[in-house]
Amino acid sequence: MRSLHYLTLCLLMTVLVSISATGLLENSHATVASTQPVAIVNGVEIFPIQLEPMIEEFKSKAKKQEVSAEEKEMLLMNIIRRKLILQQKDVNDLRKDQQISKRVKEFEDELVVKTYLQNKIGINLQVSDEEIAKYYEKNSHEFRSPAKVVARHILLPSQQQAVEVLTKLQKGLDFAEMAKQYSIDLPMAKEGGAMGTIEKGKTLPELDAALFILKEGGISEIVQTPYGFHILTVDKIIPAEISSLEEVKQKIRVIILQQKEALAFTDMVNTLQKGASITIFKERI
Repeated sequence: MRSLHYLTLCLLMTVLVSISATGLLENSHATVASTQPVAIVNGVEIFPIQLEPMIEEFKSKAKKQEVSAEEKEMLLMNIIRRKLILQQKDVNDLRKDQQISKRVKEFEDELVVKTYLQNKIGINLQVSDEEIAKYYEKNSHEFRSPAKVVARHILLPSQQQAVEVLTKLQKGLDFAEMAKQYSIDLPMAKEGGAMGTIEKGKTLPELDAALFILKEGGISEIVQTPYGFHILTVDKIIPAEISSLEEVKQKIRVIILQQKEALAFTDMVNTLQKGASITIFKERI
């Protein structure tokens, strides 16, 4: 029973957290003009302004600029499910639970603090193009993409077979055709041994070491891994490069904004502490 009660408590907290956040954030999403409900659950209307905070949170977590219609529908279904739970008769009994009331109050306090800080700090913070350019110039290494290769391989079960195939390749036989004929990595063998684009450091160390010393069209020596004996070739080399300022401009803007928010928060709290009477009983901690 204790486990069931705790599980119910956690579920209700999730519901209340989402709905409380939606209610408190409504005023910050004035861009939602529609007053028509997007759904009705047992007579209870759900409006776009209730969905918008969840969309923004989803975009932030998924690092997306836009949300598809299918994703919006998925988020709306989350609200609908929560509404259905809240409409159950025994939910009202849980609302009277002191432990739940305490947790709700703690969340409410936390959300109020976050909203207060956003209003006091975040609303006045700006990031200029000059600041972004300076950050990019100083930290361009952060935006370096590693070298990549478009590669193929032939996987063989024994070293003897690998030697035989390598000898044929060195005589000029076509790599893709040899992969189709001899490789035991069947899915790739059907595609002529194509491994796709491989980023440096993202494959087996043995293969990585062999691939990134090859020239385009070059054929490796036999490479042994736990999977068998490989022969590799590189169709294309994609050198390491640094993303342009334009490509990472928005990412840098967010980084600088977060730094400014952290500094502003520290300054604000330090000022509040200086003007406050605070007593700490270390022995009770």
